Amino acid sequence: MAEQQQSPLQIEQQALQKPLGLKRPLSWFLFLPILFAFLALPLAAMYAPHLFGELEQPANSKPQQVDAAKLPPNAHPSLQSNVVHDTRNTTAFALDSVWNPGQLASAHSNLEGDCQACHAGDFSRVKDESCAVCHSNMGLHVAEKAAPETSFEEGRCASCHRDHKGRESLAEQNKHFVGADCAACHTDIKTVAPKTETLAVRDFTGDQHPAFRITVATGPEPSDLRRVRMTANTPIVEKTNLKFPHDVHLDPKGIDTPTKKVVMECANCHEPADTATGFKTLSMENHCQECHKLGFEPALPDRQVPHGPVDAVLSTVEEFYSYLALHPEERNKVNAQRAVLRARPGEKDPKRSNLRNLSGNPRAQAAFATVELFENTACAVCHEVKAVKGLGNTKTSGSRLPQYAIADINPTHPWMPMAKFDHKPHEFEACESCHKAKESEKASDVLMPAIDSCQACHAGSKPALNKVQSDCGVCHEYHIHDKELAKK
Repeated sequence: MAEQQQSPLQIEQQALQKPLGLKRPLSWFLFLPILFAFLALPLAAMYAPHLFGELEQPANSKPQQVDAAKLPPNAHPSLQSNVVHDTRNTTAFALDSVWNPGQLASAHSNLEGDCQACHAGDFSRVKDESCAVCHSNMGLHVAEKAAPETSFEEGRCASCHRDHKGRESLAEQNKHFVGADCAACHTDIKTVAPKTETLAVRDFTGDQHPAFRITVATGPEPSDLRRVRMTANTPIVEKTNLKFPHDVHLDPKGIDTPTKKVVMECANCHEPADTATGFKTLSMENHCQECHKLGFEPALPDRQVPHGPVDAVLSTVEEFYSYLALHPEERNKVNAQRAVLRARPGEKDPKRSNLRNLSGNPRAQAAFATVELFENTACAVCHEVKAVKGLGNTKTSGSRLPQYAIADINPTHPWMPMAKFDHKPHEFEACESCHKAKESEKASDVLMPAIDSCQACHAGSKPALNKVQSDCGVCHEYHIHDKELAKK
């Protein structure tokens, strides 16, 4: 009888029953070196570093003072710390780096040879304490003083910030960390935090996001900041004690300067810079004084008082005319120039008719120049100026001149401290598409755009035609930092 044909399964079973020969010893021969190189050596380097000789402690194992001046202008608030305590013990020859499951983010790339910088302990998860070695000023999501009034619980740092996923991994996670996770609490925020003044938010599209709240100053002190909710057809104002009509400066017909007529644009004053606001700080010297001269003697228009305290201004005027009284040759030169400027018969220009000869009382001349400077030609043009009775600072030379007080200017502050905004991605948009400066007649106008202006280009978390898909992380940080926050 012919031998019955075997099935494939039977053939496979018979093959498995054959002696292994050299296969088993060879497998152990290859396995043991791998075990030694990738497990035994790293473990020995961690728990018995003396076996590898005496290693130098890294320079950063000691507390370090962070120099804020060396940080980039837009450094993350978590890095604005005073002292960094780094206590990690670097593994000998970076042997534990063989366990690295993937590239670290670019910000952490210097730690790729030092697993214990983050992974402290026996193969445990990364602890918050390890993150705080560098990010020691990282704020919580809910302020500690408000935490008892909410049902929110902070999670682990690594539950959201997952590394070893590529060079740009953390940057991308920080941009898109939100969406449904934020909406889970903020859709019904009163349930999570009954006393909060934050309104419910589901998304950024349509009416699912409330109107913006703008921080305004009611005075010159940091405690004078208040947050005001924008409402339709109700402009927000902030009394700054400064006179600045945007519409005049942005007149399309141009404005007169001391030398020519100029058509100004926003960029003439608002210069881009790598700062938190994206623009250089405005100053009288750099942005205004080219047109708004602080001259006090018409015969010498280039001689100006400093833009500073009233005492310094008065002393400059007093000392100038006292100097002319003591130096006849200089006084005669100024008188000759005044004669050229003096009004001719029949003219009614009061400024020209008041250019009398300087041979009289120098203090009277200084007093006249002071009144003109503060009330007519310079200070009152931009500032709220008030005459003050009595003597000034007796330690200064201008104490007997007419005295004035200039109202304090409110310090600059973030309009939306709980949001983040970068002008650079919007540089192809015209300024007036968001800021209606050409229609503003007063410096008290707050020219921040309303939410519908942003929604014209930004959709919510779901894609929309011709709009930028934008989840919560595009405009908001998860962590609340100790920065200038207004009272509710």
